[in-house]
Amino acid sequence: MIHSDVAKVKDFAEEMGWSMERTRGYLDGVACQQTGQVLASHHKFSMDEYSKGFRTGYYTQACSLSISSIRSALAVA
Repeated sequence: MIHSDVAKVKDFAEEMGWSMERTRGYLDGVACQQTGQVLASHHKFSMDEYSKGFRTGYYTQACSLSISSIRSALAVA
């Protein structure tokens, strides 16, 4: 990760009021969902900051994709 990316992550963490670990988890969760990877069982149940962020990113991305699909389908109909 280059310095500007670290600064962006830090800014995002501050904006959300999250720790850096939770923010890293969130970003990894979004990336995991976007690439179609399955959520690892560790991230489903673990309560550490990284896993909380991971689940938030993973499920938020999944919901966003579903809502987007619904909107697209309604626009065509």
